[in-house]
Amino acid sequence: MYHAGPYDRIVDVVVLGFGDAGAVAAITAHDAGAEVLVLEKQQAGDHRPNSRYAAGFFLVPTDVERAAEYLTALYAVNGERVDPELIRAWATETAANPAWLDKHGCDYADTGILGEHHAVPGHDAITVYKAKPGPHPAGYTGCPMHGFLRHLVAERGIEVLYCTAARWLLTNERGAVTGVQTEHERIGARRGVVLAVGGYEASKRLKTQYLPVTPVHFYGTEHNTGDGIAMAVDVGAELWHMNVWPGHFVARFPDSGYGGGTAIDLWGSGRFGPAEGRRPPGSIFVDGSASRFLREPGLQHAAHLELLGMDAARLSHPRVPTWWIFDQARFQEATLVPTYSGPAGPVGEFTWSEDNTEELRRGWVLSADSPAELAERCGLDPAALETTIDRYNAHCAAGEDADFGRAPSTLTPIRGPRYFAVPLWPGGSHTVGGPRRDAESRVASVRGGFVENLYAAGELGSLHGLLYPAGGGSIAECLAFGRIAGRNAAANMIVGG
Repeated sequence: MYHAGPYDRIVDVVVLGFGDAGAVAAITAHDAGAEVLVLEKQQAGDHRPNSRYAAGFFLVPTDVERAAEYLTALYAVNGERVDPELIRAWATETAANPAWLDKHGCDYADTGILGEHHAVPGHDAITVYKAKPGPHPAGYTGCPMHGFLRHLVAERGIEVLYCTAARWLLTNERGAVTGVQTEHERIGARRGVVLAVGGYEASKRLKTQYLPVTPVHFYGTEHNTGDGIAMAVDVGAELWHMNVWPGHFVARFPDSGYGGGTAIDLWGSGRFGPAEGRRPPGSIFVDGSASRFLREPGLQHAAHLELLGMDAARLSHPRVPTWWIFDQARFQEATLVPTYSGPAGPVGEFTWSEDNTEELRRGWVLSADSPAELAERCGLDPAALETTIDRYNAHCAAGEDADFGRAPSTLTPIRGPRYFAVPLWPGGSHTVGGPRRDAESRVASVRGGFVENLYAAGELGSLHGLLYPAGGGSIAECLAFGRIAGRNAAANMIVGG
């Protein structure tokens, strides 16, 4: 929005959004000597960005050159144009995350987890760390990384205006961003504006418009309604990655009071993979024909790609929903959804009983005395589900999954005495689409070049495309490009008086 008049107040750098990326951008710009103001549309007492729902994992390249080759190869899978400087900035800056956290006093541990796509060269040049609990604001619950970053912001006395939604980016006659219009005032930025307001997980309109299947349910904040996309488009930003996301199969329980999805714990291990040294209980996924269709559980952040196939004759997606089928052993093993992070975790969007019985009583979990009876409850063909379970059990007896090559150590038969099912949907933790950025976090213009004085960080316009590199990719990017955006905004030429 063009604005030639006065401002109600002026600061050096305005940061929009107070998740991990916004917090790091604010800290970095402040430490570079800039006067920083953070605008956050949520209220202070119940501030729930996506960063708060996370578990605290962040990836770290152990070899910058090979990590860059790995991410380049992930781009090539989809034939996407590669920006070598951007990828190198990602590899270099994410490799520097541990040193930055060390400098500021954040404790973390190396999980030993490598890059997710083991068939891609360079995956072993990535490892995944996890933040440990540390200093945080009083009363804070949720991801320890976000709590720590909020502590750093408070420690510096950086001003955060809650309940203040940005509506427009203000520009001068040549289209350079000079400030922000909120609901109540115009705030000028002498040096730059950082967009870090998150994606569009809570916008049904944008999800239907851009994502290749519907519905898609995400397990984070319900405040990410695509505000940054609207503001960026208004000033001529080029969008990218709007049709992809790092996905999972998710459960959804609308009568819980939470409208999003939630991850599941397939193995009852409290982690994505089965517990080491212990055979997991039996579980399978079946589609609308009651047939298995992948090696369970699929790739951690790409399993949703298995759900996209459309039956053109019937105009339907036969794998939406997918049905998670298991027996008494898995039901009794542990909670069916994670309670260490996500909406049923410390953030407390809803609670989950320790033995799953309350959810069974409420009808969130279906059960029956036989596979045929369970199939009827799910709207599946009874004979087909019986055949699928019998065939899977035969693979278990043989010690080899002849259909999909599932790991033999996970081949536990499904034998009752009761059988259970939960419908699953495409979903995940966050979208990645938004304004395209470069290695300096500058926002690209549809007319070529860049939108002057505008920077972006975090999931809004994430550099991650079709394939996500590993768990913790988003937090690592928030830290890395939050720093890049913050320091470049702080060093920018003064554009307003």
